[in-house]
Amino acid sequence: MKRVSLAALLLCSQAALADWQMDQQVSSLSFLSTKNNLVTETHHFTDFNGTLAEDGSLAVKIELNSVETNIAIRNERMREHLFKLFPTANLTAQLPNEVMGLDVGESMPLEVKGQLELNSKTQILTMQLQVTRLANEQLLATTVQPVLVNSVQFGLTDGIKKLQELAGLASIDQTVPVTFNVVFNAAN
Repeated sequence: MKRVSLAALLLCSQAALADWQMDQQVSSLSFLSTKNNLVTETHHFTDFNGTLAEDGSLAVKIELNSVETNIAIRNERMREHLFKLFPTANLTAQLPNEVMGLDVGESMPLEVKGQLELNSKTQILTMQLQVTRLANEQLLATTVQPVLVNSVQFGLTDGIKKLQELAGLASIDQTVPVTFNVVFNAAN
């Protein structure tokens, strides 16, 4: 009996010291675009990954060329005119220590300042999150409010104007609401 308890303790200790890996199979990263001030559509990225260290350091990498709008020509145009030269976005943030100490079933609302690097530019974004410990080795982080990304601040104005021209649109909004629902599993 003591051997089983000691083995369980060692396993729990190893999990507590391990970095956490984002589970892309059950995670989602979506954004909205609005054209002609009337039509808003939902899009998402299919390829993104991240790690969460025990000290709360978060690092997320988004492959922008994995954009999925459900319209093939629009995917191609976004890749060509927005993401070709800078196909990756990186987000880093520091979560408070209390997040890693959550008990199973316990949730915590929090405001996090994240640093988003895109198109050789970096901006600080405020994220309103809800973090929940789903299991001993699983955390869920969800946006409570959309994170507003201003494409002008990332130098994407010319690309958006080109997309607008190609699609024959009067306008495409420069502010992009982003939401995510991500699960992190403790690495073994």
